[in-house]
Amino acid sequence: MVNPKVSIIIPTYNGANFLGEAIQSVLNQTYPDFEVIVVDDSSPDHTAQVMSRIKDTRIKYLVHKENQGSDIARNTGLQASSGELIVLLDQDDLFHPEKLEEHVTFLERHPDIGFTYNARFELNYSKPTIRDIWRPPHTITLADLVLWFPLSPSDVVMRRKWALEMDLIGGSRGAEILHFSRLYMSGCRFACIDRALNYRRYHSGRINTDLYGSCMSELNNQIKILSDPRCPPDVRALGDIGHANIYLYWAYMAFAQEETAIGQEFIRKAVHYKRSILEGAPGELLTSLVINCIDDESVDHAARLRKVLTQLPSEMAWLSQQSDWAVAWGYFLKGARAFMWDRPEDGNKYFEEAIRMGFKIDELLISQLTSKLLDFEAEFGEEAAKKVLQAWIPFIEKSGGRVSVRRLKGSYAANRAFRHYSKGEFEDIPGTVIRAVASDPRYLKNRGVLAVLFRSTISPKAKLL
Repeated sequence: MVNPKVSIIIPTYNGANFLGEAIQSVLNQTYPDFEVIVVDDSSPDHTAQVMSRIKDTRIKYLVHKENQGSDIARNTGLQASSGELIVLLDQDDLFHPEKLEEHVTFLERHPDIGFTYNARFELNYSKPTIRDIWRPPHTITLADLVLWFPLSPSDVVMRRKWALEMDLIGGSRGAEILHFSRLYMSGCRFACIDRALNYRRYHSGRINTDLYGSCMSELNNQIKILSDPRCPPDVRALGDIGHANIYLYWAYMAFAQEETAIGQEFIRKAVHYKRSILEGAPGELLTSLVINCIDDESVDHAARLRKVLTQLPSEMAWLSQQSDWAVAWGYFLKGARAFMWDRPEDGNKYFEEAIRMGFKIDELLISQLTSKLLDFEAEFGEEAAKKVLQAWIPFIEKSGGRVSVRRLKGSYAANRAFRHYSKGEFEDIPGTVIRAVASDPRYLKNRGVLAVLFRSTISPKAKLL
């Protein structure tokens, strides 16, 4: 029998309620030459019954006698696999039907690339509907991996050679950052497939019973990367920022679970490593808390945010004075997101609540909305993004007047010009810059915009010389 081109490895533990859908999303692929290896890490639920109902000769079902963790389960699957390409899929995530075809086609055309990754759809908590798009950097760096780790396992595809180099036996919780960073430092070349090709599922009400251990595990993995002799000095110098990012996230998780003492310890350490998170009005700390609070729309973000703010250490209690702004900012972001994903009733409700609270559009929000429009356009095209913008405009006018509408249009156009330039689409840049200036004349003095315009006019000619 000829070995399949692709091996998809799915570690599972207590995932029976979602595993069938995950497997079906693989069976629905437009690319057919694959095998699926499901590794049951000694699940006490009805996983075995789920697997008994799925009849497909391309599926292997392996069972651990004892629970050993997801990395060991992935290693079991890897050792049992035979594909030239190794694909990871978490038990509750889903693949877009064209996931394998896109990655296989790209890797066949680029034999020098060992690791590919893609954008993904973020699902609403405990629902099958889309909440957002996560689009990682088109060109990823070691600093990206170390500082904020923009990838999830279900995003990636690896050549077998590189998958076998991962130390899955010696891994720990949250070890993907360690595995992928070591591959990068070993010379593996990474490349982005610029489409959202999987769906990441989230679950409401889950409790982490070991917040301290989870945080320390991530921190230790980060330290191992920074201590590696192959880690460049410029990346090592960013270690404090990386530590702060981890502590900041786990502080929020602790406060959300009302484990106040742990949350206060973590937030103090985050500030110790990165004092600037307290600077600005609003600062990084407050905006980070808002974004975390609005992720799960089954939870009242206003109540959660105020609960979190009351748990901050006494020396940070002054942040509570900005709670009304933070709550309203969260409502506006939720409203923008709801209209983007075809939930106009929710969008109206959230926008109107922000306006009722007296929220005024600021540059930070314009930056956030610009980013969302660009990500949406990259996936669905310019016309789809313009429809979203038109849906937002009445509420932006109510909250910030026509000047805020013009600033958002200008920001969107200017950033589209930068994106065109990064893709070498020089012919689209002049018109886009003109639209940016027409909406917001301040871009006439923006050196970045003017530089892109100038370079776009000379670059095509330079290629002909």
